[in-house]
Amino acid sequence: MMKPNKQKTFTDSYLRNLTLYVFTAIICGALTGYYFPEVSKHLETVSSYFFMLLEVLIIPVIFIAVMYGVSYIFSTRNAFKIVSQMVLYFLIITSVSIVLGIGSGLLLKPGANTGIIISSHKVLPERFLTKTTNPLHISNYVLFLLISISAGVLIGFSKKKNNILKAIDVGRNLFFKLIKYVYIFLPVVIFCNIAYGISVYGINTLLPLSKIVATVYLTSVFFIFGILGVITAYFKINLWDFLISIKEEIILVVATSSSKTAFPMIFDKMESQGYDRKILRLIIPLGYNFNLAGACIYLSISCIFLVQLYNIPLTVKDYFWLFITISIASKTASGVPGSGFLALIFTLSRFGKIPTTDLALLYSIDRFMNEARSVTNFIGITVSAAIISKLNQNTVSLKNDVS
Repeated sequence: MMKPNKQKTFTDSYLRNLTLYVFTAIICGALTGYYFPEVSKHLETVSSYFFMLLEVLIIPVIFIAVMYGVSYIFSTRNAFKIVSQMVLYFLIITSVSIVLGIGSGLLLKPGANTGIIISSHKVLPERFLTKTTNPLHISNYVLFLLISISAGVLIGFSKKKNNILKAIDVGRNLFFKLIKYVYIFLPVVIFCNIAYGISVYGINTLLPLSKIVATVYLTSVFFIFGILGVITAYFKINLWDFLISIKEEIILVVATSSSKTAFPMIFDKMESQGYDRKILRLIIPLGYNFNLAGACIYLSISCIFLVQLYNIPLTVKDYFWLFITISIASKTASGVPGSGFLALIFTLSRFGKIPTTDLALLYSIDRFMNEARSVTNFIGITVSAAIISKLNQNTVSLKNDVS
């Protein structure tokens, strides 16, 4: 059984106070957006530039984490077994998520009897229209991961592996420090983000589309406490205790609508609980692209919503190809807020049987669904790392003792 390490982590000392600031920023942002909508509509620029900066800093951290994890995993006993477990787990969980999302959509029928008049709303923002014309955009993250994995393999077989990894760790720690300083401005960014969302979309947007929002949230909750609850119980992990232990990171993900904001801190938090660093550095970064359960649920329900809205008849073969398309598209739903919606556009354009003319409908409520999508992604990723780490606890520990 894992014995938690009592060492003090960054999340323990900093995020405990940040949580209060985040809640204050959410409340103030909501009030500002409601009472001063004209001013609040200009605040989107602040959060946009913040996430651009954060992405620039986090990309090297992910690159380093993947290289580190891949290079070390090859020096661990039963490395092939660990990688096989990861691939199998990712495939099963994402497949279950897609089936669950499609099933929830068919059962709850979020797109039926909405009273919405088709094509009576605004078009998509220009940034989404321009991105969809770039066929390379959708594979940027996959290409990026392939390069980092390849670099990790080369380092793993290098005779100067230890020296290279020491240099990599220095760079990783530098970026972590920079990110921690950037996070000082998080409450301001959250304030701007909430104020903008309330001022532009308002609560009234949810009324005709409340059913799809409720479907996404209910399905996400069922996935976390139902599917993941059963899996963690099987592996003798208390899911509730685990979620409480990472509550600061979950709050951060909810407030920023991005699972990546918690990426730099979750390693220290889980390492302090006794999970193996080598496995965490492999599973978590790869999970951010290949184990996005929240994105799978969101994409599935959104597609079914549109199918029902347009009364499109689908055959069993159509559902199969929709499943395949969502499986591929979900691997692109990693990044700053809005990337999940871009993955939806990719899904619909590749599937071909669902019109994209009324996507502004879903975009208008995307901010409300993004929290559920991001939190489910994050919890799914951390749970996978905990399970695979626990499965290989004895193996990794034995190898560490030998080395």
